[in-house]
Parts: sequence; structure tokens; C-alpha cells
Amino acid sequence: MTQTQAAGAAEWRQWASIDVPLRHPHRQDLLHEQWQRRFGHLAHVRRLRLPAETTGDVHRTRVERRLVGEVAVSRQFSDPIEGISGSGESDGRADLVAVHVIRSGSLRIEDTSRRADLGPGTLCIRDLHTFWQFAYTAPTDCRVLVLPRAGLLGHLDRTRLPALTVVPVTAPESRLLLAHLDAAWSLAEQLGPDATHAAGEAMAMLLTGLIRTHAPVAVPPQSLRAAAVAYADSRLRDPDLTPATIARALNVSVRTLHRAFADGETVMAHVRRRRLEGARRELDLPGSPYTVADIAARWQFADPSHFRRAHRGTYGHPPRRADDRST
Repeated sequence: MTQTQAAGAAEWRQWASIDVPLRHPHRQDLLHEQWQRRFGHLAHVRRLRLPAETTGDVHRTRVERRLVGEVAVSRQFSDPIEGISGSGESDGRADLVAVHVIRSGSLRIEDTSRRADLGPGTLCIRDLHTFWQFAYTAPTDCRVLVLPRAGLLGHLDRTRLPALTVVPVTAPESRLLLAHLDAAWSLAEQLGPDATHAAGEAMAMLLTGLIRTHAPVAVPPQSLRAAAVAYADSRLRDPDLTPATIARALNVSVRTLHRAFADGETVMAHVRRRRLEGARRELDLPGSPYTVADIAARWQFADPSHFRRAHRGTYGHPPRRADDRST
């Protein structure tokens, strides 16, 4: 560790904070100014803003940071906030990996092909070689590690990292990492340069164990489509069944979900067809207690006339109950 590094480590062994009055007419500009002054070293955070629906009097962010070798370890608390981190493979500032361990609150992260909503007891590893939209959607207490991706790539013996790995903190590999993290944090001021460097290297190696064990396997579009169909078919009478809810349940973006259905009927066309099939089966049941209007409502058609039009368009005649056909 150089003299400059040692000075930086000592400086960031103290809490740094920002407080933004939510009623300030230029609160977004004030947030940006305070962030640059207090947390400008966090270069992978590209844009920050306070959510429009933010309530209360003051937004607070608290960060305590220590360097353990090449790993920046911090304890963070933030009120709701959102922004973009990472940048792209052409930017050297993206040669980093971010690790979040959520203790309380919630963190939503999303890129063009995946989304994860993280609550207490989860750990996520993100490659910052891409743009990530993130949002603390509630007051959130977490631990954050930021380290060079080159170290992980060397231990993994591969040319690319998984974009996102999500692991429960109860997994054995997570528990081993967090125990080491606790020890390194508490001993940071007592360790010499060589031991500090070794502690950071050990963190990188433990993270590679997490990635090797828990990194997701890419799901081909055909498998994603089958999973989406199975999920939708089990919830056809759910009024909240939409592409967004299906994508969220499968931990993918809406765009990725639509791509899986690109070579045939759309996901909602599938839902409408299956709802119509379910409604027709109920119409065919002798002694059914449901009227045509009841069945239309049960299968989430906007109104009976919408149901009649859809039934006529598909089957060539308006819907009638089995008992009504016999009279």
C-alpha cells in the first residue's frame, strides 16, 4: 500500500454522509452536488436522483468505507434513491465488480435482460461492464464491496463474469465470505500492508467460490417461453397477470420475455386464448351455477360484450351455457 493509499484508507474509516431537504426546490441538483463532494470516489455510480414519490423531510445517505487490499468495503444506509451504475466495456471505470449484502430494506437492480428485487438476507454480485438501473425502494441498510474484476477473472479462469449472481446469505459460501468480511473489517486498523493485501485477495477468492457455485445458467428462449407459459397457465384467473408480473416472477426483463415469444403468438395473446378456452369449458359444464356474465368476469374479460365478441370470433357463435342450449 502506497502512502497515498494509506492516507485514503484512514480518511474513509470515518462516516461520510449527505442530507438533502426534500422540500428544497433544487433537491436533485443538491443531491448531485453533495454526492460528488462526499462520495466522488464511487466512480461507478453514474447518475442519482430522488424518486418522485419520496416522502418525509430529508433524504439521508450514510457510508463508512475501509480499504482491505484492493477491495473497498463499506457499510451503507440510504433512504429511497435511484440511479445508474456501471458504464460499458469501453470505459476503464467499469473494470469493477460490486457486491451488495442486504441487511434490511430493499434493492431493485435491472439491465436490458434481467431484473432482481433483493430483500434482507440476499447477496448479489454484479459485473459493472454494463449499465445497471438500481433503486433503493425503502430505507436500506447494506454492506457493499467494490473490487477490480480482473482479480475475479484470474481466479475463475474465464474471460467473462456472469452479469448477475444472487445468493442467500445462509448459503455456506456466503457465510464463509461474511465471516471473513467481519474479521477483516474489525482488524483493518491493526493489520500491516501485507496482511491487508492478503485479506483482500482472500475476499476475491471467496467471491469466486460463490460465483462458481451459484452463478445462473443461461436459459435458452425456448425454456424461458415454457416457463412463462407454465406460470401464466397456473394464474389465468388472476386479474394482475401481465407481462410485467410474469417477467418479475421469472427474474427477467419484460423485453427478454417478449423476445422469447417473438416467433409466435405474444405472451398476452397466449393468455387471452387460454382464458377463452377455460371459459368455454365452464360453459360446457351441465348444471353450472355461473351465468355467461359470471364466466366472463371469472376469466378476466373486461365485460360480457367483450367476452361475446372474443367467443364469436374464435368459435363462430356467441357463448351459451350447456343448460341453455338444451332448452
